[in-house]
Amino acid sequence: MQTPGHVIINLGILGRGDRPTWTWPIIAGALVPDVLMFWFYLWTKGIKGLPDSEIWSQTYFLEDWQNIFDLFNSIPLALIGMGLAIYWKRGAIAACFASIILHCLQDLPLHHDDGHRHFWPFSNFRFESPVSYWDPGHHAEWGSLFEVICVLIATVFVLRWVKSRWGRGILIAMTVLYIALYTGFYGPMLLG
Repeated sequence: MQTPGHVIINLGILGRGDRPTWTWPIIAGALVPDVLMFWFYLWTKGIKGLPDSEIWSQTYFLEDWQNIFDLFNSIPLALIGMGLAIYWKRGAIAACFASIILHCLQDLPLHHDDGHRHFWPFSNFRFESPVSYWDPGHHAEWGSLFEVICVLIATVFVLRWVKSRWGRGILIAMTVLYIALYTGFYGPMLLG
């Protein structure tokens, strides 16, 4: 899934108007699993000067990188963090870990050969979904359509409890950016 989609869907599922202090932890949790991927791309592209084709077909799959990515995409580790936060009565921190878990669960059905070991350190198993959110060779037209529909539905729910103009503006801007990512970048690839 696209990272903005995780943020919007997680806010739609976990966010509530009566707990505004949880908004930023939910957003942070939706971003955590992908943050190192952004750094990875900036480093390999901007500093190392590698072409995108090499970054995403070879470098991304190197064992050291996969270990780092999988650490931040581990459902068991996030469950432990959430359990400790609940035990210590830290609701916002628990919401952050819940958002990490939701991010991982959303990725499971939409990654074919580029998924993570979501059950690490207890298992090295990688679920290979028959559907991908980006790969036309694995039904990306359906995976991306499903994702877009979920994001639009979540946007409607979140707009109902966001009170501030700034919050609504940011949410609408994120949704527009998200749709633009699919139509501008993935659209031609899916149609071509």
